[in-house]
Amino acid sequence: MSWNSVIGQRRVKDLLVSTLTANRLAHAYVFSGPEGTGKDAAAIELAKTLNCQAKGTEACDRCPSCLKFASLQHPNLHLIFALPVGKGEKVGDGPMAKLAEEEAAAVLEQLSLKAADPYHVISVPRASTIKINSIRELRKESSLASFMEGKRVFLIIDAENLNDEASNAILKTLEEPHEDTMLILTVPSSDLLLPTILSRCQHVRFAPLEEKEIAQALQERKGIPAAQAGVVAQLAGGSNSRAVRSLDTDLAARRAEAVEYLRCALFRAKTDLFAWNDRAAVDYTKEELDELLVILQSWLRDSLLLREGEQLVAHHDDAEAVAKFSAAY
Repeated sequence: MSWNSVIGQRRVKDLLVSTLTANRLAHAYVFSGPEGTGKDAAAIELAKTLNCQAKGTEACDRCPSCLKFASLQHPNLHLIFALPVGKGEKVGDGPMAKLAEEEAAAVLEQLSLKAADPYHVISVPRASTIKINSIRELRKESSLASFMEGKRVFLIIDAENLNDEASNAILKTLEEPHEDTMLILTVPSSDLLLPTILSRCQHVRFAPLEEKEIAQALQERKGIPAAQAGVVAQLAGGSNSRAVRSLDTDLAARRAEAVEYLRCALFRAKTDLFAWNDRAAVDYTKEELDELLVILQSWLRDSLLLREGEQLVAHHDDAEAVAKFSAAY
């Protein structure tokens, strides 16, 4: 699949390919953009291309190096992300050394899911920051000679989770780059990084995906029927990750919750609204609240379109309810 593994993002892919062609790669990159737009996927594809034995501007997906990347088991690829602090963990310990057995198993499971789908959002219980021990391990590894041909790539996923100590340690690595090493930091927004880190990296911005790109990916990668893929893509807010997560969601039920919240906010007593908010704070995860707000946004868009005499975009199957709402408010 090569660069086709990255959904959309034609501008980004053209930029990276032209940089490879001219052999003008930077030693460090910041890939910024909303969740699910392909930052990690592009970083992994770039690392695979740099280590492919065909030595072209796209990976062959057949050589032993590419096959190792398919399982994220290549020794030149290092993924760094938020991990829990192990019991009794101290400075100098390996980032996984003091984790409980179930925590280590959870990390391995997340890596397996990431290998199967580079758009998978890694989430490890009790993990909120990228530990200083993870960055110390990175600095140690980057200073050693590689025993395999190619370039070692350290992918720091959700680099906004670097704590202050880890951020300063990364800064030292960026100031003393090794020729055969590349760092890629992915973040939702470059504003979440220290200016001193950003200034030492080449910044590549990822735009939200187009609905047709998400719909096509759902059909080709997940076998979703075209009609369902179109509706899911319209509610994904430009994020392939959100679209895939919503496949396991009862969209009709979630839509009913979103509309109920809207009615509560507009037509009912404030006490009802406060009660809804209190319940949501307990019952919903952050991702579920994000999803609810995207559905609410699309509902309001359809209501406005209907008021202007245009066609509904996302909620064809609930047109009567949209019409009633549009007429009432």
